[in-house]
Amino acid sequence: VLWPELIAEWELSPEWARWFDQREGSTCAWCGSNLRSCQLAQAIIDAVKARTGATATCLETILADPQVASLSIAEINSAGTLHQFLSRVPNLRYSEFGSKVAGVPSEDMMHLSYADSSFDLVITSETLEHVPDVDAALGEIHRVLKPAGLHVFTVPVVWDRAKSRRRAYLDNGKLVHVLPPSYHGAPQHNKTDLLVFYEFGADFVEQC
Repeated sequence: VLWPELIAEWELSPEWARWFDQREGSTCAWCGSNLRSCQLAQAIIDAVKARTGATATCLETILADPQVASLSIAEINSAGTLHQFLSRVPNLRYSEFGSKVAGVPSEDMMHLSYADSSFDLVITSETLEHVPDVDAALGEIHRVLKPAGLHVFTVPVVWDRAKSRRRAYLDNGKLVHVLPPSYHGAPQHNKTDLLVFYEFGADFVEQC
């Protein structure tokens, strides 16, 4: 799944390149979800159980439980193959950054439009590394969650790297590159894809 230029940009060892390839490239024969999405699905199931008492062990089944219909859920940028199941939740608020699709609003994670204490769950998948200020984004997610609400998310983390590193930042609206630009999603470095602002290391857990 990874291409040589991205491996070089991230300075991944062969071991970690294989780990990310397995994470992103091993898929479920039934729904097409990769290992990362399967792990995210399990975390959503656990969060829904904690909020509702529902007992199903499959994401599709638990989201169809009437007890789950009352949950307010924000899916900020599509959670990939899981969106097909999340979209069935009555109180889902789904957004895509930069969306021009009717009925799909655009949300800036550093300045969410939602009111305080709006959601039982906020779900993001491989999004925070593309946000210019991850602390601002986490603060906004905390603001829009209800008391005891949960943010369920994935980010790519190089676990044997002690410190996260910033590849770029905004200075009064001007983009500043600390390291050469890196993009996810296309071996050809499609510039319409989202720029990587952060490469997360093990310290990201404490930052959260």
